[in-house]
Amino acid sequence: MRNLFVDEIYKMMGEDSGIVFLTAECGFNVVEKIERKYPERFFNTGIAEQSLVGTAAGVSLRGLRPVAYTMAMFLAMRAYEQIRDDVAYQNLPVVLAGVIPGLGYGNSGTTHHAVEDTALMRILPNMTVVYPSCETDVRTLTRKIFQRNTPCYIGLARASADYQPNYDAGAIEIGKAIQLTPGRDAALFAFGSMIPAAVRAADILKKDGIGLSVYNMHTVKPLDAEAVRKAAKECGLIFTLEEENVLGGLGGAVAEILAEEKNVSCQLKRLGIPDEYCDVNGTQSWLHVHYGIDAQGVAAAVREKLK
Repeated sequence: MRNLFVDEIYKMMGEDSGIVFLTAECGFNVVEKIERKYPERFFNTGIAEQSLVGTAAGVSLRGLRPVAYTMAMFLAMRAYEQIRDDVAYQNLPVVLAGVIPGLGYGNSGTTHHAVEDTALMRILPNMTVVYPSCETDVRTLTRKIFQRNTPCYIGLARASADYQPNYDAGAIEIGKAIQLTPGRDAALFAFGSMIPAAVRAADILKKDGIGLSVYNMHTVKPLDAEAVRKAAKECGLIFTLEEENVLGGLGGAVAEILAEEKNVSCQLKRLGIPDEYCDVNGTQSWLHVHYGIDAQGVAAAVREKLK
């Protein structure tokens, strides 16, 4: 996803001389073409994420449109004070690009897993939070967040090579979920790296006569509350699926909506990373199986809940 994001930013920099790209010593096999083409608008702050965000805020105050691009776990956590005070508090239109959120760095272990970024970003006033799942998403959402004059966090997960969406760019609107599969037995909301597993789980369950309605909740904030209400009324059973801690992220956001609804009776099951530090080591796909958030694990969770 990061390659596609950088490629789209590269194109946009050719269209808009106000876009500035900043990085914290991250992704040089990906970002070098920007450095070569636009050296006057490319800045590397070194391994100093707090400086990255503070500098991006300053660039924004000069009337420019900065992109702060670095690894998600260091951007969302090491620079959180700067994101909160320098960017969100001042409502500056800075694009915060978190590279490989979730378990994408696999074998690098807990220090490199970003399973808290969704919760951290969505509680900040003024912040828009998006997670693309495919090329159509990332190119479209990248342009759309630039149309918003507010801070935005975009999580750039590892893309699934064999996943192709059943919609085009025209279906993508910030704050609006996209229904990917029909179903009346249960509904599932997911985003980013979890969309391919969710769709595959729906295909598995369909063979068992179970209809799982899958939604791409590419925008975690502002959340599509109406889609949640609609799914709750139609199905009565909702799942959330995320490569994040089950506390505070998408599952928490959906739970908040359901808890405040007067006329909806619905069960909710959150699928994701338990509230614990990962004490095992493995690839991203192996960790998905370990935590039951691969397609088979999701299908099994749905079957169990429908018993």
